Amino acid sequence: MNKRKNRSKTLYYIGLLGAICSLIGAEVIWLPAPLTTSGGIQWIEIIDWLYYGLALFPLCWAIGASILLVNEKSSLVIKAVRAGIAVCSCLIIKVIWFAPKSMILLLIFTVATVLLIFVDLLSSEAKERSGFPWKSGRMIVGMVVLLALLLFPTGYNVTYPGMTLNLNRYAHVTGGASGGTINGVLVFDRPAVLADRLFGQLFPLYQFERMQEDEPSISETYAQVIALKTDANRVATAIALEKVGIGKGAVADGVLVVAIMKDSPAEGKLHAGDIIDELNGKPVNEVGEMIAYMEEAVKPGQHVTVEVRRGSEVVSVDIETKLSEQDAKRAAFGVSVQTEVKLDTPREVVFNDYIAHLGGPSHGAMLTLAFIDQLTPGGITGGLHIAGTGTIESDGTIGMVGGIPQKAYAVSRTEADVFFVPVEGAEAAVEAAPGLNVVAVETIDDVLEWVRMNKGG
Repeated sequence: MNKRKNRSKTLYYIGLLGAICSLIGAEVIWLPAPLTTSGGIQWIEIIDWLYYGLALFPLCWAIGASILLVNEKSSLVIKAVRAGIAVCSCLIIKVIWFAPKSMILLLIFTVATVLLIFVDLLSSEAKERSGFPWKSGRMIVGMVVLLALLLFPTGYNVTYPGMTLNLNRYAHVTGGASGGTINGVLVFDRPAVLADRLFGQLFPLYQFERMQEDEPSISETYAQVIALKTDANRVATAIALEKVGIGKGAVADGVLVVAIMKDSPAEGKLHAGDIIDELNGKPVNEVGEMIAYMEEAVKPGQHVTVEVRRGSEVVSVDIETKLSEQDAKRAAFGVSVQTEVKLDTPREVVFNDYIAHLGGPSHGAMLTLAFIDQLTPGGITGGLHIAGTGTIESDGTIGMVGGIPQKAYAVSRTEADVFFVPVEGAEAAVEAAPGLNVVAVETIDDVLEWVRMNKGG
């Protein structure tokens, strides 16, 4: 019986040690990032395979608890504790295998299981030795301290280097070839824990910033970055298809009302989300057309009949204009607007969903380049290893993104021949990675021109 007890405790300890090592590994997951197999599989893809191996640790807990539950006589309370360990461990395994991005759920089940294991270890030793369980107590205190270092929040956010992602492996457009090496690059930006201060001393380019009082929750942030990634994917697809002569790209489709200013004449008549299609019967497809019409045909104080799309309805409203705060000669409604864009994407695209790639729009420009590469006979890279960052806008311009120094450093660890960055980020990229070939660009056409002029034969 003692041998079975010892084996069960050993399984508990193996699982706990494995979980702590995995937690440390998750916090410095970027370190092996330059690793790429001979078949072009990158570290970010290898992580997916390794992630499922984490199920071994809760499996150890479940087996250990089950052995004790079946073979040892104990009180109903301890039996319930061990049953809880077995059940929670199985739930952890289920989350790992079937809902790998449900990190909050995984954390909840893991914390519950670890607490139950602590209770079981303490009660078992107290029963065996008829006294305070000093041995288990010291071990548990040590683990609690270590877990506090790895999990306790500090009130700061930390940004640190990430890893590259071959966008020709991440996404594939119907009818396209496999394509060359065109890397986007990720950085990690998350709430900092105590251990991050140590990591910041050991590794380069850890940047800390105090959290703002109105900082969104983790779940809100996650939902936002997923939405931004989806938008970036759609815009990149449309722009790339247009560049190779497939589809119309990003087409202006009215003027979107983003916000209503306080005390605006449009207050109560227009709503955020409305799409303006006509002014006094005059079609307006984009903001420029709306501004031009208001300058030429409307004087401040005059009324304008505005036709808008509001959900599935078409609504016509009469609005009195006022003097524009930006231009004293122009009439305005007192609303914030932007051009609504309709994306023409006649080809289907399949995306891979990597566990370590949560979201964000910063891969947009390089994803556009990857689709152009796939759809151009013979490709466009000419053997160059290309990397870059920047959003892609509906007019083909490349927008600024965060984490430029960390991204430049991550790319410098690879065999990249060039690192494309938005013009505003070029200086920071050069400073962070002096030996990297940093090329500042404003549009996707700038990228295509540089590649055309510098690729091999």
